Amino acid sequence: MGRLGRYAAVISCLVLGLAACKGAEERASSPNSTQASTKVEVVSSGSLAAGQPIAPPTGAVVLTMSGAIRARNQGKNLALDLASLERMRTTRLVTDEPFLKRRATFEGVLLSDLLAVTEVAPTASKVHLTALDDYTVDFSLADVRSSQMLLATKHDGKHMAIDRAGPIRIVFPEGSKVGRNPDLWIWSVSTMQVR
Repeated sequence: MGRLGRYAAVISCLVLGLAACKGAEERASSPNSTQASTKVEVVSSGSLAAGQPIAPPTGAVVLTMSGAIRARNQGKNLALDLASLERMRTTRLVTDEPFLKRRATFEGVLLSDLLAVTEVAPTASKVHLTALDDYTVDFSLADVRSSQMLLATKHDGKHMAIDRAGPIRIVFPEGSKVGRNPDLWIWSVSTMQVR
């Protein structure tokens, strides 16, 4: 590359760098900035905590948990309906939904909170999720505890129907390393096995 080519490359890099800085400034000063809007906000502190018995569901079961958990209400399993999930601490986050390609508001239970309530065994290291269509995703417990992934029960203020990715799904706040992979945004979750 000649001197003129190198000069053009340097100018191009400077222009791109300035454009990126300006974009970052605009995002930071915007009231809808990523930093402000992706904060996980507590909606309800809940009435169900670790160590408390979880009654068998009275409504439709939306999640069946098994494996290395202490809490059980259906033989070797823990069956949860929406009412049971919503008795736990619930949170809200606004994030970019990768399939709808727009910002959306989700409410639900942090997966780490759910695992605390179900009293996961200290030897466990993985969470295996299966959707109604048999799609599966695995998360390490370390990722679950660090990523603030949400087991969402509501999307834009409404419970989600099965044909709208419900009744429960996993969503991530922006900036989550785990959530960068859209394949991990599993919806219509039906079972969870802690291993």
